[in-house]
Amino acid sequence: MATLEDPFGKVRPKLVAARTEFLAELARFQAAELEQRPSPEDWSALEVAYHLYVVDGLTLQEMRRVQEEDNPELPALETEGPRVTRETARDLSLDAVLAGMAARREEILQFLAELPPAAWERPCHHHAWGALKFYQLVNVLAQHDRQHARQLVEIRERLRPRDSGTSQAASANSSLSSS
Repeated sequence: MATLEDPFGKVRPKLVAARTEFLAELARFQAAELEQRPSPEDWSALEVAYHLYVVDGLTLQEMRRVQEEDNPELPALETEGPRVTRETARDLSLDAVLAGMAARREEILQFLAELPPAAWERPCHHHAWGALKFYQLVNVLAQHDRQHARQLVEIRERLRPRDSGTSQAASANSSLSSS
């Protein structure tokens, strides 16, 4: 079986870049906006950040399973992650969420750094994606971070709508006051 050369060296920059992209988008929020939801059914920016923390933990558990079990069936993290996030997102603070995200991602990177190249080829099975190799599961984390970085852009745009009606009203008011 052919193995990847330095798989950790290849994936680490992707994981770091994707997380940096997410954090850059999160930093563009005003403090007062972090907990605002664009609608009652949507998450706030802080809840999205907490979700990444939760999913990193769930994914680390599954990565360990792939290394310990033969071809394990992975749970539906795409539904499990949001469920756990909704059930546990209480009294969130930005500092606590950021610290948790950093610690959890460091734990993942440390775990991955210690794996031999052959371990990255271990198989697993996902209910929707079918047969996967370990390295493909790891790459999903970077995709997940980028997906939620885009979500933060959408949340911010919805919280700060470009309201042309407001500028028109201001123009009308200034015209009336100068008459």
